[in-house]
Amino acid sequence: MLDSNWELINGADAHHIEQLNASNVINVLEALVTLLNSNTTALQQTIPLMPNERALRELHRCATLFLLADPGEWRDGPVVVQKIATGEVVYQAPPHADVPQLVKEFIDELKQIWDNGDALDAAAFALWRINWIHPFKNGNGRTARAFSYACLNARLGVILPGTTTVIDQIMMTRTEYEAAIRVADKAAESNPKARDLAQMKAYLNGLLQLQIASIPESS
Repeated sequence: MLDSNWELINGADAHHIEQLNASNVINVLEALVTLLNSNTTALQQTIPLMPNERALRELHRCATLFLLADPGEWRDGPVVVQKIATGEVVYQAPPHADVPQLVKEFIDELKQIWDNGDALDAAAFALWRINWIHPFKNGNGRTARAFSYACLNARLGVILPGTTTVIDQIMMTRTEYEAAIRVADKAAESNPKARDLAQMKAYLNGLLQLQIASIPESS
């Protein structure tokens, strides 16, 4: 997704940087999963190692390098999610002062899901919760998608092949993506401890199946 509210640059040149950064994020993501898988094997772990807070910040740094003044740093002010066409506010993120603690709690909860659920459980939770926290000034969506996809790959213990990745498909199915986020948001609004991620998990599973179907037969 191309943005128009970066700090350092905007317009066509900013969009070009976004595209370059997106390619870098994929490389960093693959390197991260390779590291986690290698260390899992070395430590003889039965459950693969999990991306952590540092990985989250690094993915954001790569995604927003030369666009934000402090890529990879938590936001220092309020953030709202608005509809581009109308300006309607669809989500108000938590206060910025709460971000460090919320991220810590996110990683702790992700670890529980990681150990007791499957790859799609972890990816679905990560995709929703990072968007819910909105820990960064900008670039939250692209970071959430990258971190979620890293979780999917790392928990499966492989770098998923296929020509149409889950990340690519999310950008082509934004209505379904945003609907799944809103379902989870609504549950958490009623009860902060509630988790309604069935729609998000089913959505990601559908994208995963399409990615698997896109694997060339010669692979």
